[in-house]
Amino acid sequence: MALGVAILLMGVSIGVSPAWFLGLADWESQGGLYLAAAMRIISGLVLILGASASRYPVGLRIFGAVVLLAGLVLLFIPLDLWTGLIEWLTDEHATVLRMGGGAGGTLVGLFLVHAARPKRSATE
Repeated sequence: MALGVAILLMGVSIGVSPAWFLGLADWESQGGLYLAAAMRIISGLVLILGASASRYPVGLRIFGAVVLLAGLVLLFIPLDLWTGLIEWLTDEHATVLRMGGGAGGTLVGLFLVHAARPKRSATE
């Protein structure tokens, strides 16, 4: 549930003020690339390991595997390609960043919070 809340807050902050969120780290550096990869790897592992206690164990395992794989792939992305992507999103397509990151992050966060809630028993 904590991961869902963190993603929800991240999505809202990107939707409201992408400049504030992007100012939290130097995303265009090697460190920013590694931070983005680490966030995905850790999130993927949390989703995979916590899936059995969720409402949607198979779906969260699959989603976690995709997120984990995305983090591992980021480790092999050349820095100039990563920097170009970040610059493209922030300079030329800030609306896409705001809408995609804001709406997407918010919806994924809400879904994860919902999925992490305990299943209702048949007696309720």
